[in-house]
Amino acid sequence: MPKASQIKSLRGDDGIHKIQYLCYKQRNKDQKKSIKQGKEMKSYLHVNYYEGPGKLEGLFALAEKNDYVGVELRYKYVHPDMNQEQYQNKILELQKKHSNMEVSFGGCVDFMQDDADATQQELDKYLKFMNWAVENAKTHSFNFFTGGLLRPGVAYRDFDRNGSGVADEAHYEKAAAGLKVVGAEAAKLGAVIALETHNCYLHDLPKACAKLLKMVDLDNVGVNYDHGNIFINKNGSSIEEVFNIIGDKILYVHLKNMYVPFDKSFFLSTRLEEGHIDTMDVMKRLQANGFNGVICTEYACTGDGVIAAKRDSDYVKFIRNHLGC
Repeated sequence: MPKASQIKSLRGDDGIHKIQYLCYKQRNKDQKKSIKQGKEMKSYLHVNYYEGPGKLEGLFALAEKNDYVGVELRYKYVHPDMNQEQYQNKILELQKKHSNMEVSFGGCVDFMQDDADATQQELDKYLKFMNWAVENAKTHSFNFFTGGLLRPGVAYRDFDRNGSGVADEAHYEKAAAGLKVVGAEAAKLGAVIALETHNCYLHDLPKACAKLLKMVDLDNVGVNYDHGNIFINKNGSSIEEVFNIIGDKILYVHLKNMYVPFDKSFFLSTRLEEGHIDTMDVMKRLQANGFNGVICTEYACTGDGVIAAKRDSDYVKFIRNHLGC
């Protein structure tokens, strides 16, 4: 297991590590090719449609009832009804009960913090979980975060001033070094790491993602494209611009929608077929790129997530039928 000092060394010109990652890159190219040659996109349901103590079994049932082939869960379980071991065992039990439902996981290793020992502890736990997930839950995709970045004294929702808006080269170097370790382990397991375009993280906007991924230089490390998050950032890009910048790096997709005024002073989350984001355009461009990975609908609203799961599933089916994808 790489130590904190080894993570740091990955930023330099260590010849051994260079040889290792050239090998990983070749394996990753083969992995990426197999992803692109899949038969069709896979529809997943995000855990935030039906999340809380005692709701995990209901989430799997909701997904199966509405024709989702998978669910995106959180790496760490934080509710009081189960501990982490019970959570992981329950996932395997529910997969068998619900038509071998696929699962992906969203998780973070805080590479932004200054405490190298704490970072290493987080990294060790995450890599152990990743191995468990691939070997036992047959997970092939991981939604990933590299640690929050907030400007002191600035409100969280001032997204343009946080995340990549406050980052310096040291942040990119730390994130890239850590991602090389995570990505290399994922490559050995045949899995992909997808950085969510999420506000208040380094990988919030397309240009920041492109810069970071160039530094990482592993084909199985790419982007979880969430246009909803990009759309509410004052420095955000259009759908066309996103595909021009990182279209070939998209390995996973979150779909959600909202109403946003021109000044982006606030936003109101909506059902997927409503709002100002043209989801049809997103899907059309994904199809044109030959994308055959996970499209995960996400429920960013309060209220009834059960009916939302049905309506959002129906809308995605409508788009896929219209586009033939």
